[in-house]
Amino acid sequence: MLALEEKYGNDVEFIIANTNDAGTAPLAGQFNVYYIPHIVIMDGQGNTLYSDAGPQTQDFLEGYLNKAVQTAAKE
Repeated sequence: MLALEEKYGNDVEFIIANTNDAGTAPLAGQFNVYYIPHIVIMDGQGNTLYSDAGPQTQDFLEGYLNKAVQTAAKE
């Protein structure tokens, strides 16, 4: 995730929600995050483009991040 955040950090907001942290657990619950890792990628309108638990490759996630950036550019 750090590599993706470095690459997309100017265009995408990365939020880490830890289910064991009282400060971020409510956010994790809002998006049904019960297993770690769990990745949720949303567009600028708040629509979920991808949500799933388990490890994912950087290339796979970049496809969704590119889609989110392209969607935001059209708005």
